Amino acid sequence: MSVSAAAAAEDWRASSQRNPMVSAEMMNRLLFVFLLAAAGPTVDAFAAHPFRIEREGSPLAATFTKSSGRPRAEVSATTCNKQHHEPDISNIITESGVKRRLKASTLSALGLLAVTSRSTVANAARKTASAAVVPPILELPSTKTLALACLVPTLLGFYKSEYGVSYGYGTAMAASSYLVLSSLAAHAGLPLMPGIAEFTTKTFTFSALLESALATLANLQKLLPMSLPAFHAFALFFYGTRLDVFLAYRELFLKRFRAMRERIEDRAKKQGSRFSRTPFIISCAFLYFCMVTPVMITSQICRDLPLAFSPITGGIVPLLEQSCRFCIVLSLFGFLLGAVGDLNKTIGKALKGEDELITGFVFRFFRHPNYTGEVIGWNASMLAAFLAVALKCASDGGGLTVWKTYAVKLALSVCGACGITFVLATATAGLEFRQQEKYGEEED
Repeated sequence: MSVSAAAAAEDWRASSQRNPMVSAEMMNRLLFVFLLAAAGPTVDAFAAHPFRIEREGSPLAATFTKSSGRPRAEVSATTCNKQHHEPDISNIITESGVKRRLKASTLSALGLLAVTSRSTVANAARKTASAAVVPPILELPSTKTLALACLVPTLLGFYKSEYGVSYGYGTAMAASSYLVLSSLAAHAGLPLMPGIAEFTTKTFTFSALLESALATLANLQKLLPMSLPAFHAFALFFYGTRLDVFLAYRELFLKRFRAMRERIEDRAKKQGSRFSRTPFIISCAFLYFCMVTPVMITSQICRDLPLAFSPITGGIVPLLEQSCRFCIVLSLFGFLLGAVGDLNKTIGKALKGEDELITGFVFRFFRHPNYTGEVIGWNASMLAAFLAVALKCASDGGGLTVWKTYAVKLALSVCGACGITFVLATATAGLEFRQQEKYGEEED
């Protein structure tokens, strides 16, 4: 309870003592309801259906409803015992008798407090409501914004066919995950690239950009341990950024990759005009959108979960929380494995020659570590989305209703994971064929 809310509560009690028509015990019981409601931000879902808030050992009850489009609360209390009860918000019972465990932050006095028969109570309730602090609302990128973040980079495929599945792929992943990460950072009060917007109104300087970048790194260092969805988004951002850097290096410094790009472009030109690539480019952008969808699910459901693992004390909820953490960490591990594989192969060929078959270090354990790492990363990301929805069902109730709510996003997540797995499996088969032709039995 804030200091101003406590002052309103004291004023409430004092008013009840001055007014002989209002029972002091009745005032205390009503006070409990209003202070409970003042504990957090407005949630429209509470106004959608009638709710009863009851305390064990107390006949006090409050029913929240929506009347004429505006939330109302009707409060009633009968013979109250004199025993004091601390507010217990774990027992929220709907009219259908379904129990839900909710936090104080899911209730609100703002726009929710009742019109009561006692003006003294109503005035005190309004003071309590005005004292309530409303935390910032998490505003994630819209579906349209994410779709554009995936589509625009993929349009590079019109320029060079190979770019749509290389730079377009990496940039789409980096851009879309950055938007989610930026929203989570702003919600936590740790913005990414602080002050960058001022560059449009003042002279750009390298020192200002460097200062903003250093502030971003400091904020990320604070944000990632305290936000599991932020870590999830960062894993995808790392993958996309790392891929773009690696592709740029190959194109700038390795002649054979520039030649390969031109061969792909020549084949694409023989198949028709640049505009004939439109269906392929749109399908790639859709695949990228599906692949980033799991981050949206975890951001909506797990935004209060930290990254740190904790002992499983029993029950399905802690188990699901830990499982979701494990999958998100596994996702980053997969992307790191792919990065190490690319680095291992690049250094090996630079030292031993372009025609050398690399079999050392990470290639001792994985035949194709870059492809294997991606398969692990994307499928673990998808599985984290399913575990997040299961966690919401277990912690808040709702059962099949929750699964229906997230059905479309979960279906998109599956499409993304299955789609990229198919692409990688096809690429692996092609690489296996080429290596067999080039190295024969040597690769064994």
